[in-house]
Amino acid sequence: MPLILPRIPSGAALGLLSMLSLAACANFSPASPPRLDEGGAAVEGLYQVTAENITQIRARALDTLNNTRQDSGLSAVISDPYLEQAANGHSRSMSDQGRAWNFGADGSSPPERARRAGFQGTVLGELVSETYETEVQAIATWMGNDLARKTLLDPAARRIGFGLWQDISGKLWWTLVVAD
Repeated sequence: MPLILPRIPSGAALGLLSMLSLAACANFSPASPPRLDEGGAAVEGLYQVTAENITQIRARALDTLNNTRQDSGLSAVISDPYLEQAANGHSRSMSDQGRAWNFGADGSSPPERARRAGFQGTVLGELVSETYETEVQAIATWMGNDLARKTLLDPAARRIGFGLWQDISGKLWWTLVVAD
């Protein structure tokens, strides 16, 4: 759930942001993967995505999704590099636009972005999220929404692209493209 702060004068806001940034760094080592509790929440400080932990984050997202699908009697999906490229680009685009939605800044749709990235199959759906939550929590939130759940548990799904972008405030922009 996004953090909502009261309106703060700009000088005070900059000071607060600096303090939060320093506090978040105090208990975090970018070389180590984020530690999660049993519910999938970050244990220490701000959940940071880095070049050193992005592979573990993607693997954890894929494992979480496949465990969920397996519990529903469905086959596993695999990560597709073209869909991942499209999803990463869309996550960055949503951050730039300041809203989580399925339209690119250029008006593109999920199938258009996948085709531009080189994907040849059929896009079955795209899920997006704007949050400070982890990938595990994002997937759990999607599972709590009937339409998103149908996308995650689509029996025709075979490939996914899991994209993310973390903006300067620490907010995460998640995109999950599901395809045949």
